[in-house]
Amino acid sequence: MSGSSYLLVHFNMLVIIYRQNNRLPCEWLFGMSDLLSLLKVPHLASRPLQQLEIEQEGGRIMLIEFIGSTGAGKTTLISEVQHRLTKTAKVTTSYDFVAAPLGLRGVTHPTAQNFIQELVGFPFFIRSLHRNKAFVVFILRMLARQSNFSIFTINNLRSLVRKIGVFEIIRRDENNHIIMVDEGTVLLAHNVFVYNSVSYAPDEITTFVDLAPLPDLVVYIRAPMDSLMKRALRRSDPPREIKSKNRALIETYVERAVSMFEQLIQAEKIRDRVLIVENPESADKGHDTVVDYITQFIQNNEPASKSV
Repeated sequence: MSGSSYLLVHFNMLVIIYRQNNRLPCEWLFGMSDLLSLLKVPHLASRPLQQLEIEQEGGRIMLIEFIGSTGAGKTTLISEVQHRLTKTAKVTTSYDFVAAPLGLRGVTHPTAQNFIQELVGFPFFIRSLHRNKAFVVFILRMLARQSNFSIFTINNLRSLVRKIGVFEIIRRDENNHIIMVDEGTVLLAHNVFVYNSVSYAPDEITTFVDLAPLPDLVVYIRAPMDSLMKRALRRSDPPREIKSKNRALIETYVERAVSMFEQLIQAEKIRDRVLIVENPESADKGHDTVVDYITQFIQNNEPASKSV
């Protein structure tokens, strides 16, 4: 997409958001100002940040990210926990939070959802680069170690922009929300450390956690290896890296993911906000217990590492 086309899409998005809410998010304007400056269109840039006032209302947002290997059951658990929480709290998913002002909550195709989040989140990503520069540089260096530049590299870069952009959108909301994230900034570790053949050192995972913008709480979903394999093989929308359904390759990726996540949750900056759950098959009696336990953990807002 050319620079001018990208800008046109963003301005169309702004019109839609304005019609929905009769106002524009300030960060969109600030981000577009930076983007227009980068594209050398200074006459369209908005006023400098210091000349604008941001009106904020009282409130607190709680961001909960679900992490785990492909096939762990994150999406299913998020849906069920959300259903439980709606009885007592204002809760939504990160996609719905971003898409609702555009009237696009009904979009269900994963690729379309990702594209929407990339378009909406891009100005926020640009605006936050001064704060997230060290993290972005670290991710780029890790990706550069891969053997060749491919479509997977491009997708990883898009994922970086999308996840940070959405994170920045959410963190600026001042209303009382519980927002659950299926693919957030912590899960970027999966892109960096799992889907490649390059080995990594334990301290690189620690560096990732130290630099990453983190959610308030993290729910780490474990599952038996045979369950992870079965779920990964039967997924209707698998990640590009495992679309070949090559069992040996999928097994390698799943093993790398499990090993990486077990190291990641031990990092000092994240371990005190992690809940670890063993996810049985959905038909098992223990499944409802897991859903109830996650729900209670969120309601109590206890950022302490526990296991069930």
